[in-house]
Amino acid sequence: MKNLYKTPKLSDIYPSLVYGASMSDSGVILGLNAFGHDSAAAIIDSQTGQVVFAVAEERLSNQKHDWHYPIGAIYECCQQAIRLGMRLRGVAVNFLYEEFTTKTLFQEINRLAGSALGVDELKSQLLSHLPNAVYFSLKEENPTSRFVSNLLNQCSVSEEVKATLALRISWYYNWSIKYRLIEETIREQFHGIPIHFVNHHLAHAASAYYNCGFENATILVIDGSGESDTVTVYRGESNRLELVSRTGWPHSLGIFYLFATQHLGFGLGDEYKVMGMSAYGTPRYFDLLQDAISVSKDARLVLHATDYQDLKGMSGIGHFAFQFSDRLKDLLPVRRKEDPFHQAHFDFAASIQKLTEEAGVSLVKQAVRLTGFDQVAIAGGVGLNGLMNEAIRTTSGCSDLFVYPAAGDDGCAVGAAQWLAAKTKQLPNVRLKSCYFGHDVTDESQESILKDRGIQFSRPESIHSQIAMALSDGKIVARCNGRAEFGPRALGNRSILAHPGLKDMKETLNLRVKHREQFRPFAPACLQEKVSKYFNMEHESPFMLLICKAKQLAHEQIPSVVHEDGTARVQSVSRVSNPDFYQLICEFEKRTGLPVVLNTSFNVNGETIVDTVQDAVDSFGFMDIDFLAIGPYWVSKSENLERFPSMSHEDYLEIRRTRYNDRHLGSYSEIDISKFDSAFLDVERYANEFVRKLHTNEPEFASGSIASCTIQ
Repeated sequence: MKNLYKTPKLSDIYPSLVYGASMSDSGVILGLNAFGHDSAAAIIDSQTGQVVFAVAEERLSNQKHDWHYPIGAIYECCQQAIRLGMRLRGVAVNFLYEEFTTKTLFQEINRLAGSALGVDELKSQLLSHLPNAVYFSLKEENPTSRFVSNLLNQCSVSEEVKATLALRISWYYNWSIKYRLIEETIREQFHGIPIHFVNHHLAHAASAYYNCGFENATILVIDGSGESDTVTVYRGESNRLELVSRTGWPHSLGIFYLFATQHLGFGLGDEYKVMGMSAYGTPRYFDLLQDAISVSKDARLVLHATDYQDLKGMSGIGHFAFQFSDRLKDLLPVRRKEDPFHQAHFDFAASIQKLTEEAGVSLVKQAVRLTGFDQVAIAGGVGLNGLMNEAIRTTSGCSDLFVYPAAGDDGCAVGAAQWLAAKTKQLPNVRLKSCYFGHDVTDESQESILKDRGIQFSRPESIHSQIAMALSDGKIVARCNGRAEFGPRALGNRSILAHPGLKDMKETLNLRVKHREQFRPFAPACLQEKVSKYFNMEHESPFMLLICKAKQLAHEQIPSVVHEDGTARVQSVSRVSNPDFYQLICEFEKRTGLPVVLNTSFNVNGETIVDTVQDAVDSFGFMDIDFLAIGPYWVSKSENLERFPSMSHEDYLEIRRTRYNDRHLGSYSEIDISKFDSAFLDVERYANEFVRKLHTNEPEFASGSIASCTIQ
């Protein structure tokens, strides 16, 4: 099979990392999320399962939710392993390409054609042909098109059903081919190294189970979809994961929420904006939509066709999904990105959020009943919905709840690697309390870069006192220190900090610094032992993934971190998990009496969270921030105005992208997993013509060489 993407093998670039490696020795396992958005790489200790280093590609490329093959992250992981003198024992990747066919496509074939003559042969032959297939095209003839034509000719179903089957094959079979080609590329890069491919939801489940600290646990994975799975329940017991329930496409809570997000004028990755909007609305659309979702006794999520939701094909392609009906669109038209917000939009967000919370609680109740374990661990993109998590924690009956901090697809890099390690080792299941797995910024690198940039800076006797004094005076401080967080939340090491007791601080930050919607909340970072004084929470919340009710004292003393609905996305900070951030908050408490600081991510709208010292300096220079506290060093904006000339938003965002591109990562960096070959797109209008011409095809698939195919 010809492959467009040729680059040196990893063993050629890092021979000391690869040669002499075997899974039985100590060393590292490299985990990859090469499935889609939020691509990432991680290395874990092969003996303990503990994360050594992990980074999402977006932190390097400055492309939010980056869909590219994580070549930059892979090389970063390799370099970290070499610095530590560790060898690479194996690679784990979070997808199984054949499941797009064996699950969703075969399910659709069964639904559309049932037990009609020729259907079993159709499925059997499609699977047999898959390892050598080129993209199936409805538009032009190729070997796979002739092969499929022959199979469809043998099916005793109507022409209409054949046309629909051809459309489904053009999508789901081609998805299998697409990921088979990605697998071949990965095998080429890691030639000579043991490689294991892991079901996407199993990788999610592993990230939750092997970090939750529960010996026996109910593991719930909820996302848009894996290869086909959308909700899965695993029993975690004795270091092993057992699948006990699965929901398959098109029944997806994550896609339901995404379509609502798009209905409100946002895009993929903006679901948290809808969650923020919900605080400003009342769920007046809930009664109209509540029949659209249910949960069965076997912990399966079920979407239903109703007056306001249809199961239908996606426009122009072979994909199908539950989508909002024209009746709903008449009731609440789709908002364009540039349109203003109206109260109806906030009410719709509140309704979608309520549906999601109820579905999440129901899933946990049924999952716990199935497994018998009331300690629950969650992963998958929907696990980033803090309101749902809090509803589960407080109303599902679970005795304890853990959500993996990188619950989205980036976390699958860790999960896949830990699953592989657990196949041969009994991993110690210790509760994860910090996720500072990324790049470390050292005093030496900070000082060197500041000097090279000609920036005026000082080294105060206590950087924590300096920060606390500035915050108490109402100033805004950017903090870059230690290792970067893994996951979507800034947890004190790549954060913008402010005084939570100033009533107008939320508006100031949104308008002056973040340049984002006014309905977006800010989070409180609170000393762990003081959390219950201000919030209805007795548990730890180190990853900012629980949104609880704020107490009256919080409304009175720290109003800028209390959202419109009286909630707060709390980060509990302990002396053990982050001694630097803990000390900083203690200093702020000495000056103000408040054991809480306002914490938001160190980035401007449209930018990913800063990663390196260079990123931090650039971002500080662009944003209207008073001070930068980088490691032990203190930088004042007013003393360095000439060092940071004004520039457009787009020109600024391009700085980090250019720095990434200048690394010369080779042709692997060109692999954009979100792109589709033309065989996927604009095919609906060709389906009937394809079926009409079936009888003209040769009766046998023409044997011979398979046409070349590239990843697109």
